[in-house]
Amino acid sequence: MFAGVGPALIDYIHTIDQYPPKGGHAVVKSTVKSAGGAGANVIYGLSRYGIKCSFYSTIGMDEDAKLFKDSMKGVYLKLSVTHERTGKVDIYVDSDGERTFFVHPNASGILRLEMDDEDFKMNDYFYLDPFPSEKSLDVHTDIAKKAKEFGKTVILSMSYPYVIMGLEKLKSILKYTDIVITSKAEFDILNADEEDILQFVDLFILTMGKNGAKAVTKDKSFYHPAYNVKVVDTTGAGDAFAVGFFYCYLRGYDLKTCLKIGNYVASYNIQRYGARNFPPLHEVESYVSHDYEDV
Repeated sequence: MFAGVGPALIDYIHTIDQYPPKGGHAVVKSTVKSAGGAGANVIYGLSRYGIKCSFYSTIGMDEDAKLFKDSMKGVYLKLSVTHERTGKVDIYVDSDGERTFFVHPNASGILRLEMDDEDFKMNDYFYLDPFPSEKSLDVHTDIAKKAKEFGKTVILSMSYPYVIMGLEKLKSILKYTDIVITSKAEFDILNADEEDILQFVDLFILTMGKNGAKAVTKDKSFYHPAYNVKVVDTTGAGDAFAVGFFYCYLRGYDLKTCLKIGNYVASYNIQRYGARNFPPLHEVESYVSHDYEDV
């Protein structure tokens, strides 16, 4: 079973023509509401592709909590109520598909997770996605350490809340991590080399937007270019990539194929508004054995 441990969020996606200058204003053309949270998006996508999944998080007592739980049907959920309101993200997307996030932590910022030995026994992989809480790294480090005690695989989504902490701070969790996935923009903030990460982990995955993605091990590097598509909304592009990549990884495909399908699923997602737009599984399987320039 593939477990996700990260924030349960509801995305409010607002479309605008362009971002205003500081002190200016922009007109919101439309708003779409959907379940989100990077790790939750990954778990949602993998579960839709037939992977048995679980998700651990904190949640509120509001209508957004119901929306989130309804969105994760088919996933084993352990959600602790820690606040009246569920975590919320206001996302503004301009006409070029670029997005900016404003996070309201609410329940996702109060971490009281319910995980016992049975949870570590039943899950084979733990995908750790940062919570909007200063306690997030400590909580994830404890989970990673215990997962390794049970002989499980730990995957760290090394996104913005973690890279801004610096490499020295992250070493506490990296020593219990098997796989790291991050974007180039976030990795640049960390100001580290690939070798700095590979001294701890077996596999380092770097997404590079329109420049594709690569996967690096201690002795090899693999690359696959991005697909040429019209961008509507880049929200969840990295999550969609992770869905495609880890679906293939769990199926035992080689890393080049994992990258190809990761790019394909991401390219499908960014042609639509929202973070949970994934191609049908039969199309994914078709792309495993064939390659196409455009999607």
